[in-house]
Amino acid sequence: MLLTKRSTNNVSRRGPPLKIALLPNLTRDAGGKITKEICDWLRTYGAEYACQEEDRSVFATVPEMNVLRFEDLIPWCDAIITVGGDGSMLRAAKMTVMYGKPLLCIGAGRLAFMAGLERDELHLLKALIDGEYWLDPRMLLTVRLIRNGRVLQEENIINDVVVCRGSKVKIIDLDVFCDDRLINTYRADGVVVSTPTGSSAYCLAAGGPVLNPSMKGIVVTPICPQSLFARSIVFSADNKLSIAINRESRSKDVVLSLDGGDSIKVMEGDILSVERSEYAAKFIRIKNDPFFEILNNKLAGTEV
Repeated sequence: MLLTKRSTNNVSRRGPPLKIALLPNLTRDAGGKITKEICDWLRTYGAEYACQEEDRSVFATVPEMNVLRFEDLIPWCDAIITVGGDGSMLRAAKMTVMYGKPLLCIGAGRLAFMAGLERDELHLLKALIDGEYWLDPRMLLTVRLIRNGRVLQEENIINDVVVCRGSKVKIIDLDVFCDDRLINTYRADGVVVSTPTGSSAYCLAAGGPVLNPSMKGIVVTPICPQSLFARSIVFSADNKLSIAINRESRSKDVVLSLDGGDSIKVMEGDILSVERSEYAAKFIRIKNDPFFEILNNKLAGTEV
């Protein structure tokens, strides 16, 4: 959680060297250049580090690099460092959240809201090694696509799920339920269902509110609604939401996307179930930058 002072989530390090798993996005970090710099700092500060087997060739010349299969790498480590933008952080968090390991993102993207450090701040990794950091827990959502009573797809998401029109440029009608009660029928291009973390992404672009990521809640925001009165709604994190294509919808061409992933076809009669996940991501925070200061700086373009 982004705090003005150290919290009860502070971590104190004692004992053997910290073990760091490296999960860089090598599209953002071309040739692993930033990750290699990270290794230099980690080695200087006495930490152990390892990459996954598929990245072996990229880091073959890095001294003292351990190489492990992914299924062995995450249980081995004490913490995870990823390099890239918010998409890189999302992928790393979703792959590892069930292990309960904390993550630190080193920014290498344009708008890395989730970055704990920037590339020119790698010297601050000493705070990670010394335990001078705190954990910023983020709620996740569990999303299920249900067809004829069967769960076709289930996924934990960190940012948002988007239900929107497909390839046809036609407006759609979506029913949104909260705890099995109809809340609204949105006639729009779609809806965004987001976590507090995801509220600064597509939700914000669609005119929705930005929630402090330390909050617990679920935001539903219509995309280009055909109504003056269709607005975002913030639900309790304990509410269970569901979305379905309205029977009277003039278009049934509907898709969904989970955390910006590939489109998935939604059929008439399908139910999209959304509720708070049993898992929470744990982001490592070293600096004490207030969330809304980060938000203003990045959206103003000063860090793009």
